[in-house]
Amino acid sequence: MLLQSAWNPNLQYSSDGPVTLQSIQEHLKPGWTVHATADNRLYYFNESTGSCSWIPPVDVWNKEVGRGLPYGWEEATDPNGKTYFINHVNKTTTYEEPVLDWGEEPPQPRQVNLTRHPDMGFGFVAGSERPVIVRFVTEGGPSDGKLLPGDHILEVNAEDVSCAPRDHVIQLVRASKTSVDLVVCQPILTNSSRKSAILSSAKKAKLKSNPSRVRFAEGVVVNGSPLFPGCTLSGGDWGSGTMLPNVLKVFLENGQTKSFKYDANTTVGDVLSSLQCKLCLKETNHFALVLEQVKTLRRNKLTLLNPQHTLSRVASRPGTHNLRCLFRVAFVPSDPCDLAQKDLAAFEYFYLQCCNDVVQERYAPELKYDVALRLAALHIHQHCLANNIQPSKITVKTVERDFGLEKFVPTSLLETMKRKELRKVLTHLLKLNYTMTGSSHKCLTALQAKLYYLTIISQLPSYGAKCFPTNSVDSNVENVILVSPKLGISQITGLRSNMPVPVADVEQLSMVQVEKEDHLLSTVTLFLPSTPGKELRLTVEERDAEELVLVLQGYYKLFTNKDLHVHQDPDDWLVDTAPLYHSQHVVKPTTWSYGCDNEMDEHRIVNFAVPLHTLNPSKEVKTNGTHTLSRSSSKIIKSNGVDSNMNVPGKVRDRNGMNPLSPSNNGIDFHSVVSMEILEQEGYLDANNPEVVRRVAEMQAVVE
Repeated sequence: MLLQSAWNPNLQYSSDGPVTLQSIQEHLKPGWTVHATADNRLYYFNESTGSCSWIPPVDVWNKEVGRGLPYGWEEATDPNGKTYFINHVNKTTTYEEPVLDWGEEPPQPRQVNLTRHPDMGFGFVAGSERPVIVRFVTEGGPSDGKLLPGDHILEVNAEDVSCAPRDHVIQLVRASKTSVDLVVCQPILTNSSRKSAILSSAKKAKLKSNPSRVRFAEGVVVNGSPLFPGCTLSGGDWGSGTMLPNVLKVFLENGQTKSFKYDANTTVGDVLSSLQCKLCLKETNHFALVLEQVKTLRRNKLTLLNPQHTLSRVASRPGTHNLRCLFRVAFVPSDPCDLAQKDLAAFEYFYLQCCNDVVQERYAPELKYDVALRLAALHIHQHCLANNIQPSKITVKTVERDFGLEKFVPTSLLETMKRKELRKVLTHLLKLNYTMTGSSHKCLTALQAKLYYLTIISQLPSYGAKCFPTNSVDSNVENVILVSPKLGISQITGLRSNMPVPVADVEQLSMVQVEKEDHLLSTVTLFLPSTPGKELRLTVEERDAEELVLVLQGYYKLFTNKDLHVHQDPDDWLVDTAPLYHSQHVVKPTTWSYGCDNEMDEHRIVNFAVPLHTLNPSKEVKTNGTHTLSRSSSKIIKSNGVDSNMNVPGKVRDRNGMNPLSPSNNGIDFHSVVSMEILEQEGYLDANNPEVVRRVAEMQAVVE
């Protein structure tokens, strides 16, 4: 059974009997081979890249192979018997069937006859491959009104070209001297991925006849998530490019990072408790986990996470690869001195956070340049004392040489101010640190510098504040709700006014009620017992409503040490959460996944918790050098020498007294055995090479 037979993408699998590896191999183009584990799960090896995959190449995927599902999707069943779908391309799962966009009828194939024009030809430009797609239609040409951009060319002169190469389709069209008969079809829109911003011709016509009403928000939102780019919160290692399944990386303000492996039951509160314990924090009510939009221009856009939500839910947010998770003082103290007296560790962490916020310009544009430079001077003074530099030897030149000014001065000031002028101003401000103690013989201590620093920060209007755009149900006037530790609950009415009008103190609240209006808006009602019969009703977007409640709960807990009563509809998110991709699944066999099985109706168990190793599958080698297909051991695929829990090599498990990877392992590293097998195979091909023979003999002796 040869590895590379003649490639025929149009060949259909026989339904008269079981599908063999050979029949599947015939569908693969050169460079791809199909293999099976001991439990008959198929996987595919790309010889050019040396990588393995659970799904076949896209060229051979059709409605028969994928059972009507888009490329890379597989059907599975959860423990309750409910069907969900696995996306092997993005490594995600969902209960939503990724087949059709049910908002419109699926497009039907159209038969088109085109007559060649002496100057414009057939009047269209085709591109792409399998299928070939109409890219451009010449206005006024033979194709105008008959072909549409995006049409898939299915047939040319009654010949099926849906899976044919582009060059072959172009040759067929060019060979038609006077006219050509085409069968074309608009692409079927799937909901397997996020909606495209490029509308199909059919949807354009639908929107023209029935335009939708759009409510514009102040910020640009795509798929429920503001525009932002990328780094680090993607169902894997949130914070690096490494894709580790179910790992959350949390960034701390002291420059450290902590990684947490989670499962379907791990919550945000679990991570908070662990971090608070590791950092020896006492005043835990100040802290929370937040999400930061990494590359957005608005660095002060931070989103609070609900401690009761699972990390799986957080990872399922749109654009999580563009977020990173931070551990911050989200509920700031009204007086930093009180925090220093209660919990010095929390005070130190809060000081580092404020220094980072100033340098990263989270307080812009309200932080004026003179205040920013005053803060930079205090930061420099404290940092030099912490590094055992005598106060009399603290100079701008020394700081710039040893630490760099970018550690203390906001980037915009470094770019706009002349360096000579910046040094002059900082030198003057550093001298002021000697006069702030009231004594000519003393200078500021490190703790005093921190207290002065935080006192200046606490005077800023946005200190600890969160704003929420909203509409009042009673007046329908655009306004903003402001929640802060100093102003309490305030309201900014109208777009021209920026003066907050106090509404109530946070500690005066008796209850908060949240009601869903639709899938976008929610009504938040604030009950104030100090004014009987008076309640504040607000209409905000659903995500803003959730964060508004979290902010009110946080400050209420901070001020009263009690929990704020919140009444809202039960959260049904967990009901609709499909099992994680990197876990065990009960899948429905198909030709591409279990092609060698007769019992196609039985469900099979497969575990995707461990990634498929990019190892060259074992091949049987004949004396004539021809490779043949063979089944590789399922133990290789299942274990891969990696512990499914903590990604520890299998040989470490042996040292810990656990079972080896296989009964015949004998403590030998699998990769070494693979190398030996490759050398043995090469020995057949070049047995006259004495060096190869000697090395093979040595390795055989080691194994025996």
